[in-house]
Amino acid sequence: MVKWEYQITRHNLTDLGKEKAGRDPAAFFCDQKGQCFLHDASDQGAEMIREAFNEEGMAGWELVQFSYHLHEVLCVWKRALK
Repeated sequence: MVKWEYQITRHNLTDLGKEKAGRDPAAFFCDQKGQCFLHDASDQGAEMIREAFNEEGMAGWELVQFSYHLHEVLCVWKRALK
């Protein structure tokens, strides 16, 4: 039987936008209630998310769920225990 380990990561939306020069942090929009979503559906906005996900994926983590919450992307990951 496969046993799993889990991890939760939080990625600040402003930090994702600043990771590389020329990125627009306004690609993400957060309303007054703190609910956020990807406002920029262009390649630039998608690339910010893809890079954050690929970093964990390269370490063997599988994305289980993610959501935008209070100016962050909250991710739940799992991988099989060795």
